Amino acid sequence: MGGKMRVLALAFALVLLGCQSSVKPVTIEPTSIPEQTYNVTVHESNPLYYAVLFDIPDDGKPVVMMHTYATKRLGTDVPGAYIDYLNSSIRNYRTLQIEDRDGTVRAYLMISNLLEYFVIEREKEGRIVVYISDPNLGDGRRWAP
Repeated sequence: MGGKMRVLALAFALVLLGCQSSVKPVTIEPTSIPEQTYNVTVHESNPLYYAVLFDIPDDGKPVVMMHTYATKRLGTDVPGAYIDYLNSSIRNYRTLQIEDRDGTVRAYLMISNLLEYFVIEREKEGRIVVYISDPNLGDGRRWAP
């Protein structure tokens, strides 16, 4: 099954579990990320397979990245150093604004173009989950568990 078909199959399976809906992030410029404090999670399986999630703290709906051996929750920080790192080291990345179903901005995701992602809102759990597809995860699985 090709990469796009895997993404569609996973999306369909997750939506079938009920009370979940996929979220379509909006592409923005890195400079559009407000300079404030965020809950920061980083995914790094090698220098080019890199993603950073900036979750807006205490807004009533956490945004989390599925945890793998390559994922680290760093605590709170501002985005400047991460933007500088991606500009100087990754270069080929995209910056996304993650909104909930109601259109409220909940987080920002900066992700290498070598990684794929899928975002789903889990209404029953009251959170949004970011799945990262990384060819370095091993075990024949590309999606974070």
